Amino acid sequence: MKARLRAEARTRPPATPEESTKVSHQVLRWLAPRRPVPTLVWMAIPGELDLGPVVARLPMIEWLTTRTPQVGPLTVHPYHSPLELHRFGFHQPVASVPEVPPSRIEVALVPGLTFDTRGRRLGRGKSYYDRLLDGLSANALRVGVTLERMMAEVVPVESHDVSMTHLITENGVREIA
Repeated sequence: MKARLRAEARTRPPATPEESTKVSHQVLRWLAPRRPVPTLVWMAIPGELDLGPVVARLPMIEWLTTRTPQVGPLTVHPYHSPLELHRFGFHQPVASVPEVPPSRIEVALVPGLTFDTRGRRLGRGKSYYDRLLDGLSANALRVGVTLERMMAEVVPVESHDVSMTHLITENGVREIA
């Protein structure tokens, strides 16, 4: 079922710059009044929601991002690090940048191919993010960021899948019970 849902999600039109702007506005509205805490954000690949404007507008936050090494799990690094282009077309911190322990992350803004209203996420199929999210503190907020048109009715889960505590779309924020 995951493979079918993943294939269906990949046929949807990519996020537009206008959609990224709308979602970024909702992320800003939610994050701006909060106490600045170490926050994980992704560096967008083409067609993905781009939260770069959120990072630029909230410089008081300690922004973190991931690096996808040749072998092994995602690692976490300061967002404003020297970058290189990954072979899949996204930027990431260079290998020599010091790592940040995932346990320091208090808010994780998380991409996905699709989410459902119960906070379940379908990623690209390698479980990189699930392994990273599993290493966060129990109190860390796991925030799925997506578009309403990318939502699924139900996302199937496996034992290694990590659910979100919140969802943010262009229509606002949902806290997951």
